[in-house]
Amino acid sequence: MQDALSQRVRGWTPFFVLVDAVAVSSAYFVAFVVSQLLKPGMSVMAFAPPSKDGVLLALGIIGLLLHMLICAREGHYMFQILSGRKLKVCAGQVLFMVLTLFIYLGLWRNYDVSRKMLLLFVTLVGPSLWLGKVLFMSFLSALGARLQPRLRILAVCDEGSEAATRQWFANKAMLGIHLCDVLAVENNSRNESFLEHQLEQALNQGRPNLLIWRLPTDAARTEKIRLIAESHGTHLAVDLEPIVGDMGAVQLTEYLPMKLISLHKHPLVSPAHRFLKRLLDISISLPVVVLVLPFLCAGVWIVHRLFSPGPLFFKQARSGADGQMFKIFKFRTMTVNHGRESVQARANDSRIFTGGGLMRKLSIDEMPQFLNVLLGDMSVVGPRPHMAEHDVLFAMECSQYALRHTVKPGVTGLAQVRGHRGPVDDASEIKHRVTSDIEYCQNWSFYLDLAIIARTFLHVFSFHAKSC
Repeated sequence: MQDALSQRVRGWTPFFVLVDAVAVSSAYFVAFVVSQLLKPGMSVMAFAPPSKDGVLLALGIIGLLLHMLICAREGHYMFQILSGRKLKVCAGQVLFMVLTLFIYLGLWRNYDVSRKMLLLFVTLVGPSLWLGKVLFMSFLSALGARLQPRLRILAVCDEGSEAATRQWFANKAMLGIHLCDVLAVENNSRNESFLEHQLEQALNQGRPNLLIWRLPTDAARTEKIRLIAESHGTHLAVDLEPIVGDMGAVQLTEYLPMKLISLHKHPLVSPAHRFLKRLLDISISLPVVVLVLPFLCAGVWIVHRLFSPGPLFFKQARSGADGQMFKIFKFRTMTVNHGRESVQARANDSRIFTGGGLMRKLSIDEMPQFLNVLLGDMSVVGPRPHMAEHDVLFAMECSQYALRHTVKPGVTGLAQVRGHRGPVDDASEIKHRVTSDIEYCQNWSFYLDLAIIARTFLHVFSFHAKSC
């Protein structure tokens, strides 16, 4: 159940989507008119596009709705727009529409669609969507003060949060949201009766219909505030940030008789999500193991014979999901029996034989890990697996380290594409990696995996400085 503020903010989504649909339709008809003007020897213009080109408009609207269904959940669509990211939203919408169009053309091979019309439509739809949003927001800004009924809000916070609170409500007037006042309380103020008196005065003067409480509270204090607010016909919303701190997205779920506030997200607990991720793992690892790995094995075997005879693979115990140990496969890039397996490799490491350094630079030595993916010990994307002794050391530097073990380790990961790879030099490097790993675990999505895989290709061939 959404509160009054969410209802007001997110409730505008259908209107913006309707404006987007009008913008897409406008781009379609403008593309039709321009395509008519560009036809050589055209003496009489048609008044309506041919039905064979009408599929462009239909598929454009379908792509728009798909984007809305995915991105409008959790209110992301409206908050992106209100945060000044209209171009980012438009780019996402155009991407969905283009993918929808080309999937249709690829599957049904409908070559009757005018290529000139298609090119013009794809070119014009982005600017049209952006212009539609700008005009509609300008219209709302002019109309906002007249929208009735307005959502009138009184916020109570400490002095340090007053400026940020006022700033957040600064551009919400166009949605019919009016900030009556911000009651800023001194950080060292402990006079509860004086605060209640101030609250009573503010409720009488502003007549708000929503009170947002942004101070630390407990059950008894919350009940007292609720009774005061309801006696003035005002709803109460409590901000959990002063209570739980900066814990990211807080999940509120009701399972009678429990009302749970979860401080962590874990999307890969879902069987459906796990199945989708496993499907992606198999679809990538199987072709690599069958088609690519045999040729790499032959090439690496030749390098070994020339520069460092010994086993083809290097196998080592690593920690996986839930701390379970498994044997990781890598192409050997170091001399045999050097006796320092637990020491991290560094630039110009004497243990790395000729040719091994290039394999590490290009991450060729990591390719056998797709065998681990196929076996189910690893995933294509996830936190990188470490040795058990390193797990102990890293956990001493970062108390949240164990949270990265809630998913399978990966061949690549969010930390790696952000540049956190190679040997760990200091505690800050550990924290950067762990922060990225936990961010991935708690915000997993199929699209995030695809984005990380795409970025990995670019990152591998950039010859990252810390690869060794």
